[in-house]
Order: sequence, then structure tokens, then C-alpha cells
Amino acid sequence: MYRRHSISTWLGLALLGVVAPFCLFLWFLAAQLQQNATEAVDRQTLRSAQSISQTVEPLIESMKTTLSLLSSTEDLDAGDLEAFHRRSQYALQGTGQFVILTDEAGRQLINTRVVYGAELGNISDMDGFVRALEAGRAIVSDFFMGKTSGKWVFNVLDPLSGAPGSRASMLVTTMNVDDLASSVSQVPLSAGWSAVVVDRRGNVFFADSPETMQRGDRGLLPGQLRNLDLGDGPRVVHFEDGEEQVFAYSPVRGTTWNIAVWGPLSSAQKPIVETWRMLLAGTLTLLAVCVAVIYAASRLLKREVRGMTRMALDLGRGEIVPPVETRIREIDLVARALSTASYDRGTKDEQLGFVMGELAHRTKNLIAVVLAILRQSAKHADTPQQLVRTATERIQGLGRSIDLLTAGDSNSVTMRDLIENHLSTFAQIGAGVVLSGPEVKLGPDVVQHLGMAFHELATNASKHGALSVASGRVEIDWTLDDSEDPARLKLTWREKGGPPVSVPEKTSFGTRILLGHTSSSLGGITDLDYRTEGLVWTLDVPASALHQRYSEDGGLQDS
Repeated sequence: MYRRHSISTWLGLALLGVVAPFCLFLWFLAAQLQQNATEAVDRQTLRSAQSISQTVEPLIESMKTTLSLLSSTEDLDAGDLEAFHRRSQYALQGTGQFVILTDEAGRQLINTRVVYGAELGNISDMDGFVRALEAGRAIVSDFFMGKTSGKWVFNVLDPLSGAPGSRASMLVTTMNVDDLASSVSQVPLSAGWSAVVVDRRGNVFFADSPETMQRGDRGLLPGQLRNLDLGDGPRVVHFEDGEEQVFAYSPVRGTTWNIAVWGPLSSAQKPIVETWRMLLAGTLTLLAVCVAVIYAASRLLKREVRGMTRMALDLGRGEIVPPVETRIREIDLVARALSTASYDRGTKDEQLGFVMGELAHRTKNLIAVVLAILRQSAKHADTPQQLVRTATERIQGLGRSIDLLTAGDSNSVTMRDLIENHLSTFAQIGAGVVLSGPEVKLGPDVVQHLGMAFHELATNASKHGALSVASGRVEIDWTLDDSEDPARLKLTWREKGGPPVSVPEKTSFGTRILLGHTSSSLGGITDLDYRTEGLVWTLDVPASALHQRYSEDGGLQDS
């Protein structure tokens, strides 16, 4: 036994069934949002580090280009260091770059920061000097304090292959670290976030303005990351420092430097979190409103259903139920239907008798057709197995016609519906079978008789005719001829592209259906033409016969 509950209980359970998954979905959505937001912050932090790195790289490349151009000047080849000093100083004026030329021991031969001929010592960055000699190519130094400039600088050093008449061994461009400030501060960061440049030695520089850089050691980095190996970047790291922090770094291509960016995760997520808090609050408010509306609706629905119950009880007692109006449209429709039903009770027996009579008529017709199929199949069957197979195929074809009738209104079956129903199992409509004709509705008995004819034609075509080969096709067209009185329907079945056709030696049951049974059942004319290029079957019947049915004595009746 089922437990019975009131409408209010069921609506409440329905609401719970909607709200519970919805709340779980919100929880999942919030968790997914948190994860997506964290991943978005990670990507943005890494992109910021890479963007700063990419703004520094062109500056390094320009310094390398400067070295490449200066190393090929005639003054350097000729060993005219004074002219080379003058040319280099003029060429780099306003760029922030300076040129140093050293011998093989690292002693400065010229330095465009000072006048030519000034007393110069060894280059300040001997570590970079040695590394460039060992590499045999241009390298970028770490940051160091320049002796001549008295400022933090960095060099790009390129060994020379040797010029005739010159002691020059190394060509260097040098630049103040402050000139990196504009590149580092070019990428905007959220409040509370930091960006620094870290070299191989652990020197850390940050832009305190778009013009100057301040130096520190790794103590400027977050405590948990001061000993982090920055040599395997780019990379993103999360760590705790009072709250969750995001740290990302990216190498500057062609150097031993890294750009590091870090800051609190919450500051980057704040706009998203605030948006979802508002959405969650709005959702909860909406749910509260839904609960109130469902409660009011359940009370109204309960009251109206009780009124409907009283009407149904009166109807069950055989009383005439007057129509009533309710405040719910659907229930109002049911109330009117009950009222109408009470007035229609008097015609119930008559309608039932009509249905039973129609059922008896259809059943007798079907029995008669099935018996005819069995008798004729038995006449032409050589073995019991052949009789079973032949009778089964034909009764199944009859069954398809019945399925078509019972699938909808039995008076709404059209000629196209009938043909497609019987031929779709043999060939593709539109490819192997081409149909052409107006919409023609058929009566129930006509569907059965014509269905048997189309089944026989399709079976024969699939075994011996056009549908037995891939190149074959069947064209079926029908027309309504209004020029005659009464109007007539003319249908042609034409096979093309199949094996050559010849007249059979004996008349089969299928031939009798196509020529005798169909014409006599529909009161029309049929013809079967065994043309060599393909079988042609024609049907010519009064159009009025298509909408009539047959009485038990064989006469036509209005359908």
C-alpha cells in the first residue's frame, strides 16, 4: 500500500527535491569557481612575470646589436682607439648605453663614460669578463657596482676575434640598472603585489618609481622562497605568509636573470568572490520567495481539487453536474470536461454499440483475408515449410497495414504513408524508390487491400526485379483525373534498371492479388505488363472507392 499525503506535502517534497540539488550545485559551483579563480590568478601572475621579462629582453637585444655593429667599425679594425671612442660616444648619445674596450687581461683601453685618455683600471666585472672569454660569445653579466659610474650597472660582453694593430680583446656595452625601471614598472600589478629582478648572485632590484631601481638581497623575497632555485623557470608557487600567496617567476632570455612577481591570492580573487556572494544572496532570496509562492499555490490547489472531487462524486451518482469556474485554468478545463461528460452519458451505450459493431466488421474482414491468403498459399506451396514462409510474409504485410491504421486516425492514412510503410523495409525512399503524387486519403479497408498489392510488388521486386540489384529503382506515381465523371485515381508502378523481365510460366497467388483481388475489391481496373526493361503495374479506380468500406456481403458502404 502506498502512503498517501496531502498536496502541501507533495509540493514541499518537490520543492526540497529541487532545492537540495540546487544547493549542492551551488556548493560545487562555488568550489569550481574557487579553483578556476586560483588557476586564473596563477596564469595572470605568470603572464605578468613573462610580460616584464619580455619588456626587458628588447633592451638586452639592442645592446647586443650595438656590440655587433661597433665590432665591425673601421676605426676598431685600424686600431684607432681615439676615433673609435669618439664614434661610439656619439652613436650612443641619449641611449643610456656606454662602451668599454679591454685588452686580454681585462684592462680598460677606453670607456665612453669618461674622456679619451683618462686613466683607467681593470674592468669592474671580471667575473663576466672571464665567463665571456670561456663562452666565446656575447653574454649578459649579473648586476654589480661600477667603479667608474659609482652606480649599479650591468654589462653585455662580447669577445673580439682580434683586429690588426689593436690590443682590444673584449667589447662591452654597459648600462645603469636604473634604466630597467621603466620596463619593470610598465606592467601594472594589483595592490599589494610586487615585482623584482633577481640575478644569479642573488641581487634583487625593484622599481620604486618608473625612473629608478632600488637594490636589496634575497631578503626582499618572501621568507619561504629566499632559497628557492630560480634556475628552472618559468614556474608558479603557492605559499602561506599569514594568508595564501602566489609567487611566479620567469627567466629573462639570454641572461641569468629572473623576473619574480608575488602577492596575496585574495586580492586578485576579490572581485570574483564579491560577485558570487551577491549571486548567492540573490539565489537564497529567490528560493525563499519560491517557498512562499508554493505554499500559497498548494492551499489554492487543495481547495480547488476538493471542489473537483465533489463534482466527480456527483457524476458517479449519475447526476447532471453544472459547469463551475475556478481560479486555475487547467482545473477549470477539467471541471468543464466533467460537466460535459455528465451530459454525454446518455450516448454512451450507443457509442459503445457502434464501436463493437465496427470491431466485429473489421475482425470478420481480417479473418476472411487471412483465410484467403492461407487457401491461395496452400495451392501454390510445394512443401509445408514453403506454405508457412509464404503465408507468414503475406500476413506480416497485412499486419503492417493494420499498424498504419492503428498508429493514428484510421481515416487519415494517405497513399504516400501506405507505400512508404510497405517499401521502407525493401529500399530507401527517395533513392531506390521514387514517389510522386498528390495527397490522397484512404479508407481502412482500402488500406488493407492496397497494402497487400504493394507488399506483393515489393517482395517480387526485391527477389527478381529492380530492387534485387543496386542499380535498380522503382518509380510510383499516381494522379487524380477530374476530366472523367466520376473522378478516377490512376496509379503506375514502374521498375527500371533491374534484370530482364519475362512472362512467368504459371499464374502465382501474387499475380491474382495484383490483377483479380485488387481490381474486384476496389471496383477498378488493373494491368500487369511484363516489359523486358522492367515490370509495370497500373491501377485505375474511381476516386470515390478510396474512401469507402465493404459490407459483409461485398457491397460498398460510406466509410
